[in-house]
Formats: sequence, structure tokens, C-alpha cells
Amino acid sequence: MGSRLRPYLTFWVVVATSLATDLWTKALVVRHLPFNTYFAEADGAGPLQPLPWLWIVHVGNKGAAWGLGSTHDVRPFLVLLALGVLFLVWRWRQALLRELRGGQLAFGLFVGGTLGNVRDRVFGDHVVDFLDVHLPYYRFPAFNVADACICVGVGLYLWLSYRQDAERRAALASHAGEESPPGA
Repeated sequence: MGSRLRPYLTFWVVVATSLATDLWTKALVVRHLPFNTYFAEADGAGPLQPLPWLWIVHVGNKGAAWGLGSTHDVRPFLVLLALGVLFLVWRWRQALLRELRGGQLAFGLFVGGTLGNVRDRVFGDHVVDFLDVHLPYYRFPAFNVADACICVGVGLYLWLSYRQDAERRAALASHAGEESPPGA
């Protein structure tokens, strides 16, 4: 492996794993479930129900999160937005991936998930969603592995950043002879 890519090995492994898992699970759903199996049907063509709160469905999302913009063809905008964000992540990769402990995992999940959904938008007319979670009194919008990777990656990044900032504030306070700030 090239010496320039070696420092980012964890990042690339996580990107490849999350993207491959997303593509594989979407292919299984497309192959084995009829399209638009969001509601239970009497003829057996409805969703799979492995758990009372988790259904496997086959639906398409032409918009962004929660179907925003799905009444218009926003795919070109969403593809350009995703590619722009990916460009910025790569542009600032040194600070984002190497200086933040766990940053490679967080951004690997984010990039792998983003690429999975961009692939659907470029090569199809919608993003394949299939995970349908039923919470008490709320049916969460269907999502996919890519969406989960994006959310977990962003959440992990925010948590790691907060934790690192708290550690940095505590270290500065201890060097200044002060007490550590609360929560540090």
C-alpha cells in the first residue's frame, strides 16, 4: 500500500466495509422483496417481520432524509451536495481523520454511507430503503445501511469532538493551576 494512504488504513477499511454491506443488503432486498412492501398485505407480499418492532420492507426514496423533496427530482442536487461534502472531508482529512482519535472510524462510516446512497441516486431513480423500525406510538421512516452509517458516523464524530474538547479544556486548566471545569 502506498505510503500516503497507509496513515488512513482504518478509514479506507471502514469505507469499503460499510459501502459493501450497504450494496449487499440493498441487492438482497431488491432480489427477494417486491417493491413497495411497506404495508402488510393479505396475499403474503408484505414486509418481513423478524421482530415485532423491526420490519424489512422494500421502498424507494427519491428525496433526502425522511423523503424531503421526494415530489421533485432533487437527485442532481443531492448528488452534488454529497460530492461537495466528500470533497471537503478529503480536503480537511488531516485534521478530521488523524488529529481526532476515532476520527477515521467516524468519517469512514460517513463516507461509506454517503457513497452508498450516491450510487443509488446516480444508477437508479431512487435510494433503496428497507429497515422499518416501529417505536411505541411512532413508525420511524424506512432507512438503509448507508443511512445508519451516516448517522452513526456523524454522531460518533460529534461525541468524539466534544470529548476531545473537554479533555483539552481540562488539560489547559490543570496547566494553569485551576480546577478542572465541570464535566471534563
